[in-house]
Amino acid sequence: MQLHPIMYVADQYAERSFYELFGFQRVYEGDEFPGFLAIRHGEAIIGLQRASPGQPAYSDGLRWQFELGTADELDGVIATCRTHGLEHEVVTEQGGDRFLRRLVAVRSPCGVTVWFEGADEAATAVS
Repeated sequence: MQLHPIMYVADQYAERSFYELFGFQRVYEGDEFPGFLAIRHGEAIIGLQRASPGQPAYSDGLRWQFELGTADELDGVIATCRTHGLEHEVVTEQGGDRFLRRLVAVRSPCGVTVWFEGADEAATAVS
């Protein structure tokens, strides 16, 4: 079983373009479902549905976070944000001597904060 979340957004094309900056690829766009697009990165598939009046806003109750494999990938996210003028924040989470991760928070066009979590840099330093 796989989870395929669908986000209600004001402009599905702007959202798709935003996620493509971070390596997502187009999976679906067709006449069968007007206003709906799908994107993929690895095994993660996300639907982007143009919101209709009365549909819930996506922004409440969920943290949208993608785990990256290496610190270099996180540095790539930071570089993409800088290149495209995207407002972002780098946050460091540390737990003792065994846990140190940087995260990048980026605001998408629909106003969702998207988190990219880097690898545990404390584990890498010990290796």
